[in-house]
Amino acid sequence: MTQPDIVRGEVDENGVYLNSFGRHAKPLHSDILIKNGLISEIGQHNILPQQSLTAQNYLVTDSICDELFADEVMISFAAAGVKVSKLIVKSVSDESNESSTEPVKTREVFNELTDEILAKGITKHSCIISLGGGVVNNMCGLLAATLYRGIPLIHITTTTMGAFDAAIDFKQAVNHPLGKNLLGAYYPASKIVIDPETFRPLSSRHSLNGIAEALKHGLAQSQKLVDVIVKPIVQHGSGVLRDPEYLSAICRECVETKVPTLTWYDESDFNEMVPQYGHAIGHAIEHLSWHPAECDKDGMNTLAPLLHGEAVAVGMAVSAEVSHLMGLCDEKCVAEHYSTLEAVGLPAHVPANMSIQAIVEKMGYDKHHVGVPSMGLCASIGKMAKSSKTSFCWKVDISTVEEALRLNIAKRDELSSPPGTPSTVSVLNADGGHESIVSGGAMASGAWYACACSS
Repeated sequence: MTQPDIVRGEVDENGVYLNSFGRHAKPLHSDILIKNGLISEIGQHNILPQQSLTAQNYLVTDSICDELFADEVMISFAAAGVKVSKLIVKSVSDESNESSTEPVKTREVFNELTDEILAKGITKHSCIISLGGGVVNNMCGLLAATLYRGIPLIHITTTTMGAFDAAIDFKQAVNHPLGKNLLGAYYPASKIVIDPETFRPLSSRHSLNGIAEALKHGLAQSQKLVDVIVKPIVQHGSGVLRDPEYLSAICRECVETKVPTLTWYDESDFNEMVPQYGHAIGHAIEHLSWHPAECDKDGMNTLAPLLHGEAVAVGMAVSAEVSHLMGLCDEKCVAEHYSTLEAVGLPAHVPANMSIQAIVEKMGYDKHHVGVPSMGLCASIGKMAKSSKTSFCWKVDISTVEEALRLNIAKRDELSSPPGTPSTVSVLNADGGHESIVSGGAMASGAWYACACSS
């Protein structure tokens, strides 16, 4: 190895001195491990980078996951001789009396965690280990990206939202009072650990929260993934949402569908539009559901806030309306969006307390909003529509978004059937064709974690 040469600059024709610098970017690479029961043997799998084995590491979890899983994980690390300190983020109850960490995905909590970690002491080899769902995964990702300008990161994700979306990505973020995920970075976890057994305590509602993100990849990329998700639910009911084999099958199919959009992330806006399908509208709806004072409808602020996947589900239904209005898909594609979401028990309509104006205004904070919304749109189930030979990104007029929202709201208002009325959905049969199955849907009930009811 030799000392690098001095790089001389030059003066241009205007008398301005010019020079430059650069280096190859740090590669973004993550390994995914999926196995039922994996969390109980975590210390045996060498998930930490070699240089972190002798460093002071930090496990960040929420108060409910702490009760359920943290002791087992900490004991396993200790048995392997790994030094880990535990930090706990408080879970709170939302207006629907379900536990959630979304309200603590804030700058304030992020700053508290950085203060505590820096006070306890770290080195450049210290590893941040997330143990929890999407919020904990995202917050830990931003911690690892910013502490010492980047230290090792491991995700042990314990929810369907983490396993199907938040942890399987390079995006790390916290929320801002003006909108969701407005502060963040792109940063890789070296290992992502998924144990479908940890999903068992989730309520049907919270299981479906993550399944909505898996359905996103199905609706945008793969009819097969839609069928893997939907067919067992419509045939056997919501009980399969606690079946580790069913959840493991979704994990693998979703990972295999999603990984290509991450591997070649910079090569095509297809890889940006797929993960963002339904999100331009969904993020606005989600934010408004947690900030009812911004909804523009007086006296209607008592509706429970939406989980992320629920808001994205509504966003996908509205996106299908947009696609049809723009002549990119047929009415069948729109109908299949609604029937698929409703058959598994996900919402498909804008909440009654939100005005079209409030949603459109909040969409202005979406990072893809450049004068007008930029969206990925479906041509059919499992296929995105191209806006040109090289692009899948559509610039959508505000008037089109407003009309799509009106159509969605009109369908909501026309509903005369009570919740749980059977619906039909087209799924792949054993012969490779499609069949219609009647379903009562997976009605969400219970607390987020079963133990939360008895504690």
